[in-house]
Amino acid sequence: MEFTAFEDVDVPIESAFDLLSEYDVFERMAMRRGVEVRRHDPASPIGVGTSWDLEFVWRGKDIDMRAEIVTYEHPELIAIEAIMPGMDVLVEFNLLALSKKRTRLQFTAKSSAKTLPMRLLLQSLKLARGNIDRKLQERVKAQCRHLEDRYHHAA
Repeated sequence: MEFTAFEDVDVPIESAFDLLSEYDVFERMAMRRGVEVRRHDPASPIGVGTSWDLEFVWRGKDIDMRAEIVTYEHPELIAIEAIMPGMDVLVEFNLLALSKKRTRLQFTAKSSAKTLPMRLLLQSLKLARGNIDRKLQERVKAQCRHLEDRYHHAA
């Protein structure tokens, strides 16, 4: 199953990529939402192979997830593979320069179930697709506004 959302930001593509690569910001955001985040080898630079262990509660169950950057092509693409019990998810952040100061961010999440309970979960998500697409677009839009704020406050 695949979910996609995109939004345009008033940030040059190079800066947008650099801001998306500031994982400490995203780690803190996740922790504020109750996710336990541990980065493997935090002293090494961000790139292919950078990985995290995450623990969170979802639908009353404790979930352990491992996330790893599998593609890091400056300034256009970051792909992160997330592996959890019964499901794999590939998340991609594609950037496209619309002008010198404007960039389109496309977020894509592709999930594949490995177990029957996860297949049933994906089926239920298909039934709620319209609602999920709308919420995802709202979340991407909010994150893009946050990206613009960080860019303009740093400049």
